[in-house]
Amino acid sequence: MPAPGIPNMIDCGICSLHPAQPNNVWVVEELFRFPDVRKYYVLREDHAANIRSFCQYIVAANIQKAAMNFIIYDNYGHEVGLISAEPQINRNTNLPMWNVGYSILPSERRKGYASAALNGLSNFLLQNYSIPHVMLDISMDNKESERVAQKCGFEVPYPRAGYMDEQHPEVGMRFRWFKQLAGQRTMLFNQAVRYYQTKNYIGAVQAFRDALNEPYQSGTPYTDAQIYSNMGMALSSLHQYREAFNALKKAQFLGLNNPSIEKELLWLRNNQGLY
Repeated sequence: MPAPGIPNMIDCGICSLHPAQPNNVWVVEELFRFPDVRKYYVLREDHAANIRSFCQYIVAANIQKAAMNFIIYDNYGHEVGLISAEPQINRNTNLPMWNVGYSILPSERRKGYASAALNGLSNFLLQNYSIPHVMLDISMDNKESERVAQKCGFEVPYPRAGYMDEQHPEVGMRFRWFKQLAGQRTMLFNQAVRYYQTKNYIGAVQAFRDALNEPYQSGTPYTDAQIYSNMGMALSSLHQYREAFNALKKAQFLGLNNPSIEKELLWLRNNQGLY
């Protein structure tokens, strides 16, 4: 999926982000001289073998609107790092997300540039585009990046599920951290899902109902239709079949239909006589 047009500059307070161009991309070659950058900033095999080709790639990706690649500058005009955002589809949710990666020169670390750049870019993406999630892929060995993620409002969704990349075992166990548009509806929806996953169906139904009373934020996946769909499943688990049927039909009326809804409605028709 294509990225939107890249802005000329994003002000992040103690630093600023400028598009990667032939005259500033040299800092990327400098970054990848350091072992920890080569370990944690995972590249395609051909790019890892030839960092100069990776530099050419990110400049071209900006021009082609395939991604957003920025050089991080301090307020004195010095290049201090790289941060990138690429639009992808989350295979678990089938929703679009931004995949963000960053790195700071070792001599410029612990000065706040990483958190300022990450917070600035993630907030810019969430506020200006319709993609509702920003994702970081972080090795559990990389404690500094975990602290930066937490500081910037990212979290690992419940239940926490790490993974190993067979092509890059040297990175170790990794977790995907997410940041999304904030809002009471979002928090209530996520709370309801956690209740549902722990079989607290009464709590789930109440949290879904509370979420419906909160305003919908454009660009997020937490539509009324999605809430009615999930609430219908929870009601069915409580054996409140008529209420479950009505919630699922409401989700369909609002334009949401998927195999899970159809399967549950078929079960309710065949086993409870609901039409």
